[in-house]
Parts: sequence; structure tokens; C-alpha cells
Amino acid sequence: MKTIATTLLIALIAADARAESLEWAELPPLPDEHGFAGPFAGTSGGALIVAGGANFPDGYPWDGGAKIYHDRAFVLEKPDGAWQIAAPLPKPVGYGVSASLASRASLVCIGGNDADATFADCFELTWVGGALKASPLPPLPVASTMGCGAAIGDVVYHAGGSLDGETHRAFYRLDLGAERPAWEELPWPEGAPGRILAVAGVSGGQFYLFGGADLGSDRWDKRSYLNDAWRFDPEAGTWQRLADMPAQVAAGPSPAIAAGASHLLLLGGAGRDFVEAQRALRPETDGNGVDHPGFPKRQLAYHTVTDTWVETGGSFPADRLTPVTTPTVAWQGGIVVPTGEVKPGIRSPQVLLAETTSDKPAFGIVNWLVVVLYLGAMVAIGAWFSRRNKSTDDFFRGGQRVPWAVAGLSIFATMLSALTFMGIPARAYMTDVSWYLGQLPILIVVPVVVLFYLPRFRKLDITSAYEFLEHRFDLFARLFASTSFILFHIGRMAIVVYLPALALAQVSSIDVVTCIVLIGILCVVYTVMGGIEAVGWTDAVQAVVLMGGALLCMVLVFAGVEGGAGAVWETAVADGKLFQNLEASFDIRDGTASFLVLFVAFLFNSLVPYTSSQDLVQRYVTTPTEAEARRSLWTTMWMSVFGSIIFFALGVALYAFYKAQPALLDPAMEKADAILPFFILGQLPAGVAGLLIAAIFAAAQSTVSSSLNSVATAYVTDFHTRLFRPRGGDRARLKVARVAVVAVGSLGITVAIVMAKSEMESAFKTFNSLIGLAAGALGGLFALGVFNRRATALGAAVGAVSGFATVVTLYLAKAPVTGLLYALIGFAVCFLVGSVVSLATPRRTA
Repeated sequence: MKTIATTLLIALIAADARAESLEWAELPPLPDEHGFAGPFAGTSGGALIVAGGANFPDGYPWDGGAKIYHDRAFVLEKPDGAWQIAAPLPKPVGYGVSASLASRASLVCIGGNDADATFADCFELTWVGGALKASPLPPLPVASTMGCGAAIGDVVYHAGGSLDGETHRAFYRLDLGAERPAWEELPWPEGAPGRILAVAGVSGGQFYLFGGADLGSDRWDKRSYLNDAWRFDPEAGTWQRLADMPAQVAAGPSPAIAAGASHLLLLGGAGRDFVEAQRALRPETDGNGVDHPGFPKRQLAYHTVTDTWVETGGSFPADRLTPVTTPTVAWQGGIVVPTGEVKPGIRSPQVLLAETTSDKPAFGIVNWLVVVLYLGAMVAIGAWFSRRNKSTDDFFRGGQRVPWAVAGLSIFATMLSALTFMGIPARAYMTDVSWYLGQLPILIVVPVVVLFYLPRFRKLDITSAYEFLEHRFDLFARLFASTSFILFHIGRMAIVVYLPALALAQVSSIDVVTCIVLIGILCVVYTVMGGIEAVGWTDAVQAVVLMGGALLCMVLVFAGVEGGAGAVWETAVADGKLFQNLEASFDIRDGTASFLVLFVAFLFNSLVPYTSSQDLVQRYVTTPTEAEARRSLWTTMWMSVFGSIIFFALGVALYAFYKAQPALLDPAMEKADAILPFFILGQLPAGVAGLLIAAIFAAAQSTVSSSLNSVATAYVTDFHTRLFRPRGGDRARLKVARVAVVAVGSLGITVAIVMAKSEMESAFKTFNSLIGLAAGALGGLFALGVFNRRATALGAAVGAVSGFATVVTLYLAKAPVTGLLYALIGFAVCFLVGSVVSLATPRRTA
């Protein structure tokens, strides 16, 4: 029996299943009155290609018409254009496998048959300069027809098929990116029968195999129809049995449509239940396709995260018959289903284009009111503390009057960005909670900071963390570190604002630019007004909102699962969502499953910012005393250890919730990181949803405001005062600091908006990643100054540059080293090289 809490929550949840909506349009029909079954189809040079296949042009098969195989090829360069008749294929062929390779701008055609033979031939079609060219590729190891396949990058996969009435239990791949491409035989799923007319799929870099039929006869009604599902991991080289499909599917358009971040959609197809039902209903149509009602219009949606299926109706337009034995092709932002068999023995020249659509929930006036009140409160805090900003010491260090509890919460909120707020639950939802181990090294990092770093920072009475480096080494070390920090955080601000705004926009009616402006401008306003003291206090409030929001959301998700927390736990144990997948190895290629790699990697990923990043070190000098600074760090430590449990538990709860109710998922959701706001806006009442979205805003603002103030502090202290205006007055410096906040904030907001309106996101993230690779070397530079008394300025410079160069080289060369270890590598190279060089150079007394 459901608990009262469950009943109350379910009453708030729409009872209707969220059915995937495919919006259909028609492209010009093929210039053949009959159409084709089993054609090759794909893209090259931006054009759609349909070639080969078979039909009955001289009469229906029950009237004695012969099946004719074709070598004809057709090309459509734009949706509103006309089909062009291109050069024919090397020979007539149908029922082979098609795979489009974007990197090669080509369509790969594999196997197939004609009236007399089954082929192993493979060739590549390219459309260049208005001409279709066929180039030979290595043949399959065995002739095969009616198989299925798909491409992952430059690698083409081929599964199943048949030869001379025998189904294959064979799985091959061809790496066209290799110097000498050759087909490689891979293992077949253990215990799975061979099959023809299966549906392939690709999602998350993995290959899927769905259903099909095992040959018992050439007749449809004598075949053994299948509803099993399998997933192949190319890296591990292993298959995994998935949940069975709710219906048998053979001959459905293949590959399955990859919808959003985690769904595969199977359209139509037929199974034994359909064949027998049609024979029982209309026995007189057996063998007569004219009176046949056509194939099922069902749609099966498979969710790759929760391993669940949802069956919906209406996969094809109501006024069009459902095609089978035809490929699907990604083209012009949609999925093309060209021609195909629409009744036994009958083809159609129709060409359909589908696009996935989603009804995003309106944010609503109540939710907006809650968000506006929250954001207004943050600005009010800034206005309150603006009265106390009389000097740069007030603006940069809060006059050293920030209470230890506020400083501790501020550090915690700074490290917990909106990406983390959404990303940790999303990771636990998609994989497991093993990354919680990454929170435990903070138990080592904070004592190290308290014992060795904090006393030095407080003793020097620094404003910028990088003053320590000039005191210990020289001006170059200070400027190198400060420049790296400033560049990284300018870029980081744009990404921290843009990505959560994008995630919110994908699952709601909130415009992405509106999100960016709200988060960015209000951060600039209260940071300019109140300085680090306002930042600290707003961060503290935001930390409470963050944790309270996450806790409330977790409780509501638990309440929405039949059986509550106990059922969530049982699901987590049964589906390996805890620590079951961890290993004791030290595999540096992929540390996600290694306990040792995770612990060591996160140890240095935490040590580096806590010891060398201005936005954190700045907090250490805002409290009245060193003792209070220590207490703030202890607060941060325990908040990180216990607070993160809530976020990981929330992710597991979301997994259990949607595994039990997969119909509530939206296949059009493009980013899995949006699962938390998707739940909030789709399942929670107005007001509560607004409060939790405000928590996401809070997470973004806490990071951005910290970056704004710390970048301004680094610029004014390390460059303006140290290099450009060393004799300038304090009032003038305060004005420069405020101008710097506005300038940096405006730049970050502008870049975020440009990313939202253009295709530059990938390039910009790459640039920011390169700058961020310097972080490990900076950590090593500070460690060199703290722990190596013999370290020299030259040794520090060579070590820092070496550490940065090493990590950049690994990154650009795509070395088989997980990025989780980059901080460790940069740190270690800097420290070791710096120590060695220092032994051979004159020592400067600190």
C-alpha cells in the first residue's frame, strides 16, 4: 500500500504516459511508381541517396509476378528539390546493410542478394560534384543478406543475416579509419539465435541488436520471431542481455532512431502475434497483399539508462501505411524513412521525414515569482553590504570580518557549481555512486591546507594567493599563476552560466538567454555593490538553499517511488547502482571503475584548488583570525563529505523513479544532465518547482560571483597595483576593481549568449580546457614553495612550464590516460622537475 506521502505526490503527477511525439512530413516520392523493399539508403555530401532494392513491377507475386532486383540510384540534394537519377550500382542488389559515415561523407553498402545469389561484396558510395561514385571495400568474410548494422564513428558493424536459408550467428566490424581496413569477427551474444531482419541501434558509443527472426521457413508465418535485446560494448568487446522488448519486431526500419540523450525508438515491424492475428481475422487474405491491412504502427521506446521499454501507438502518419525492410537515415535534422514494403508483396515510393518533438512544461507565474523573490533577496544582500565597502581591503577581504561559518559555507558553495548540482545526480542516475569516493580525499586535503598552507597565507597577510609565489620565488611565478587563473575563470564563468541555462531551456519554456541574463547580470550587480563580503553571505544563503533544495527533492522522489526509500535501495542493489562495479586495479586509461584511480585523482583534483586557486584562498583571509579560518575549512570538509551523499542519493532515487515509470521520460531530452530539472518541472507542483529551480540558479550564482570577485582581486593586486599603478590611491583601486567586475561579468555573459546562439560551444570549451590544464602545475608550484626549502625561482619556472606542457601534450595527443589524472600529472611533473632544476641553480633565501 502506498504511503500518504506517495499518494499526495502521485496526485500531483499527470496520469497520462508521456508518449513520444514524432512530427512527420513528406519528401518528394521516389521517381518509381512501385517503390522498393530492401534498398540501400544514406547520405553523402549533404545529399540523400536511395539505391538498389527489389519490387514486383510486372505483377503481384500471388498473380505470378517476378521479384526484380535493381541497380538504380536516386539522389535528393535538398528536401524541396527533385530526385536525380544517378549512376547505377555495380550490380542489382537488395536487402543489404546501409551505414552513413559523416567523417568520410559516404554511404557504406554491405552484402545483400539478387534473385540468384547472396553477396559478400561491400562498396562505398560518394556524391561529389553531381556524380555518384562507387568504390570497393573489403568484402564480408561470408556472404550475407538481410542482416542489420550501423556505424560508430569510422567503424561499421554488421550483425546476423543469412545465406542459403541458414541464419548467421556472426558479428563483424570494419574500421575504415585504419591504415589497412579489414573485417574483424567479434563474439556473438552467448545463447542468442542467429537472425535476419533485426533492428540495429547506436547510443552512447555502444551497438544495440533488437529482435529479428530466426529462419524456419521462407514464409513469414513459419519464422521464429524474436523479442530479445542486446548491447555490445566496443571497448570491452562484450555483450549484455537487456530487457526483452514488449513485442516481437522483425523487418522494422533500421537502425533504430536515436532520440535525445538516452532513447532508441523502434518503428513498426512485425511479429508472430501480428501475422497470426491477421490470418485469423482475414484468412482469405493469406498470400494476397492487396487486401492486407498493413503492418503495425506501433512504436517501442527503449531507455538505455534504466533498461526499460514503453510501447506507444502512432509511429507513422495515420494516412500512410507502415513501411518495413527499409533503412532509416539521419538527414536535415530529422530521420528519413524512404520507400519500403507497406504490405506483403507491395512497395511504396513514399519518402517520410520525422522529427522528434516535446511539449515542454510552462514555467508559470508562480514559479517565476519564487525565482524573482529569491534573486531579489540576493541583490538586497549586496546592497546591504555595499555600505561597508570603503576600501579595497573591504572589497577583496571583507575587512576580515566574515564569520567562520559564513566563510565555510561560502567555500562549499563556490566548489558546488550548477554543473555539479545537476551533474552529480545525473551521474548517479546514469551510472552509479562510485564517484562519491571522490569526496573522501577532502578528509586529507583540508588537514594539509590547515597545517601547511593556511599559516603561510595568513602570516604574509596576502590579498592575492599569488603574492605568496613572488615572496617565495619571483615576479614571473606570480604573474604566470595569476594569468592562468584569470583566463581560466573568465572562460569558466561563461560555461558555468551557459550549460545549466541550456539544460533548463531543454526541459522547460524558460529561454536560454533569459537564464543567462538572470544569472549573470544579478551576480554582477551584487558583487559590484557588496564585494567579497556580499559574495560570502550570498554564498552562505545559497549553500543552504542548495542543500535544502536537494534534500527536499530527494524526499519527494523517494515519495514518488512505490515502497519509498526501501524500494529505491532494493533497485540500487539489484541494478548495480552502488559500489559493485569498482575495481582495485590502477588502470590509468579509464579511472571510472578503479577505486585507486578515483581516490588518487580526486585527491589532487581537490588539493590543487584548495591550495592554489584565488577564489578559495581568498576566503582564508576574510575571517578575523587564523583560528576562525581553520574552523571555516573544517566546516567545508564535513559539508562536502555528508552533503554530497544527498546529491548521489538523489541521482539513484531518480533512477528508481523513472525505472518504475519509464513512460514519464521524454525521449526528446537531449542532455542527460537535465534529468533533475526535468523531474522538478515535470513532476512537482508550482512554487515547489520554482524553489528548486532557484536552487539551480543559486548554484550557478555562487560560482560566478566568486569568480567575478576573485578575478577582479587578482587583476588589481597582481597587475594594476603591482605593475601599472603602484602608487595609485586606494579609492582609485576600488573603482578599478568594480570596473573589472563589470567588465569580466559582461564578457562572460556575452560569451555565454554567443555560445547559445551559435555553434562555437565545442571550440570554446576546448580553449577553456587547455587553459584549465595549467591548474595541476599551479598546485605543484605552490607545493614547491611550501615543502621544498631549496626550490629556486628558475626551478619553479621550469617546473611550472614543464607540468603545463606535459599535460597539454597528453591532451592534444589523446594519450590513453584518463583526464581525471591530469591534475596529478601536472602537479607531480612541476614539483619533481622544479626540485631537480633547483638543485643545479643558486638558491634564493626565502
